[in-house]
Amino acid sequence: MSMSRLWISVLVPLAAVVPTAAAEAQTVAREAQAVAGDAGTAVADALTAVRVKTAIVNDAAVGELPIEVHALGGVVTLEGVVRTADQAARAVDLAADVPGVARVESALEVGDPDPLAEQRRPRLPALAPRPTEGPRRLIGAGGTMHLNGASSAPLDRMQSIRPVFRFGSSTGFGPSVSFRGGEAALDPADGTQTALAAVRLRPVMAGLNYNLVSRRVTVGAGVVAGYSFNSLNVETARAGPGRAIAVTNSFVVQPKVDVWFDVTRRIGFTLQAGYLVSRPKVTFGSDDVVTTERVRVNTVVVSAGLAYWIF
Repeated sequence: MSMSRLWISVLVPLAAVVPTAAAEAQTVAREAQAVAGDAGTAVADALTAVRVKTAIVNDAAVGELPIEVHALGGVVTLEGVVRTADQAARAVDLAADVPGVARVESALEVGDPDPLAEQRRPRLPALAPRPTEGPRRLIGAGGTMHLNGASSAPLDRMQSIRPVFRFGSSTGFGPSVSFRGGEAALDPADGTQTALAAVRLRPVMAGLNYNLVSRRVTVGAGVVAGYSFNSLNVETARAGPGRAIAVTNSFVVQPKVDVWFDVTRRIGFTLQAGYLVSRPKVTFGSDDVVTTERVRVNTVVVSAGLAYWIF
């Protein structure tokens, strides 16, 4: 075989193979470009969805709502539940303003958002309490000036300063303590004693109160009861038979009402009124006889003062 025929036998098959290989290489290149393009589009869609979600979460009107964001080829779809049609429109507007969004499709429903979804949403810790919230107030203490007049005209009115406490600052039942006493003219049961004295009651009482809170004003009513340490305020300007010479300590009951006004978050003004009921034993003495009997010493007590929230 001559050299020329040898080269012809080799080159002819190669000429047939080269075009086929070149076509296959072009096909592979096109597929690689398509895959790279799809990957780039997926990354762009993911970034777009993140930007839209961030815009919605940071908005005060719709940030707390369970809205899901999906992006495909620049088209953003919103899914979830909102409370009003205005909130749905707001979410669509936010998504449309994000760069890279070609169109927004809304699948949002108006209704009651899933409470579980809102609970699962991560929340940043509050840096300060909301303006409508104050410190959790548990115990307030202060003092009141109270005024009480005995029913007997010649006796002086009793004025004194007493401690005052308040427990809790919310609507509902709560404990109550009171040290508000008073002075009551003696009222012997049989009407034969002139008394010429009044009983000073210094009680220590505890009970239950119901408070109704409306912003800064709290109105309460309740009943307290306890034990009173009593003494006599004797009228020395007159003389007469059956003068009271001794009184025993006694149990007391006091229905009461009170009004509190919060001047600040820590300081409150209070106005209180109560009706003190007690039945101590009083000893009456005259020239020829000494008697002891249980008498009524009921009295109205009114007080006003300030209290400071300790806790």
